[in-house]
Amino acid sequence: MTIKKRLFFSYTRMIFISFGAFGLAARIVMFLMSDIERPDRIIIRNIRDYQNHEMLMARWILFIALFIILISIINGFLTHRMSKEITKPLEPLGEGVRQIQANNLAFRIDYKNNDEFRPICEAFNEMAAKLEVSSTQREKDEKNRRELIAGISHDLRTPLTSIKGYLEGIETGVASTFEMRKQYFLIVKNKTAELEHIIEQLFLFSKLDMDEFPLHLRQVDITLAISDIIEDSQSEYAFRGLDITFAEMQNNFYVSADVFMLRNVIINILENSVKYKIKERGQMEICITKEDNFVLLRMADDGPGVQLEVLPKLFDVFYRTDPSRSRLGSGLGLAISTKIIERMGGTILGELPSRGGLAILIKLPLVLKPLPEENNG
Repeated sequence: MTIKKRLFFSYTRMIFISFGAFGLAARIVMFLMSDIERPDRIIIRNIRDYQNHEMLMARWILFIALFIILISIINGFLTHRMSKEITKPLEPLGEGVRQIQANNLAFRIDYKNNDEFRPICEAFNEMAAKLEVSSTQREKDEKNRRELIAGISHDLRTPLTSIKGYLEGIETGVASTFEMRKQYFLIVKNKTAELEHIIEQLFLFSKLDMDEFPLHLRQVDITLAISDIIEDSQSEYAFRGLDITFAEMQNNFYVSADVFMLRNVIINILENSVKYKIKERGQMEICITKEDNFVLLRMADDGPGVQLEVLPKLFDVFYRTDPSRSRLGSGLGLAISTKIIERMGGTILGELPSRGGLAILIKLPLVLKPLPEENNG
């Protein structure tokens, strides 16, 4: 029962009880006003028969006093009962506030009455759930920041150490011939390019993470876009030992995408496959299909794969726990890819194919095919 209904019934009871108290007080006064000396105790119905006006007034005062006392007692009882009904639901709310103050964000109020307090308790539970999610995300972000600093230190220290070592070799005369000095300079150049790539990746990730990197989205045919990206780089990866094939390519699927950043995602996945391949020639199989209102891009290699429990962590920044994927790379590629795909409204995840290796699945929402431009000429 709602508080309004409780108050309505309480006021209704108060009215009827007031009339009852009035009648009870009247009966008591009428009894006291009766002639107790007459044997038949006839009730005096006409108060004008009294000759003692003072006694009449005193009895009326007694009647009023009794009426007020009865009303006060009844009103106090009903008020106390109603206040308990109103304040009792506040107790779990107060306990909930104390639990939140004690950082017990998993606490929820179990309120079963269907009254005005139910939406308040439900709102409290929603607030607590959001706080719990926010706290968990904050802890995850803090952990990611620590891993980011550790990863940056690791990835910058390795090429810097090599650069320092080879420069010292040139300075001290270890590279005594022209060919050796040329080789040392080439190694330093490659390590410098590696450092530059890491810094650029880190800068891109930071911009994406802070939502300060604008994407230039437009409606594109995803099949044509992916085909163009692969066609531009297929020979390069074949030279590096990765053969790229198309297993299934359905056409006329339009998505809202930044083609340049989509290329970044595809190249990141291809680079991982090249770095971690375990055969002399690795294989990358690409499929583009439709799944409900999404386009599904699947890129599966035949590399070492990962453990099942590792799959969700692959997309964390600087993740290096799995031994098979801790040898090379900055650990930023898949983290950047995740940021880009999410900014395009899609999702990216890992899958373990039955034949082995690792598959990366990208889902992007379908959009309507753009209308052709009218020719006004």
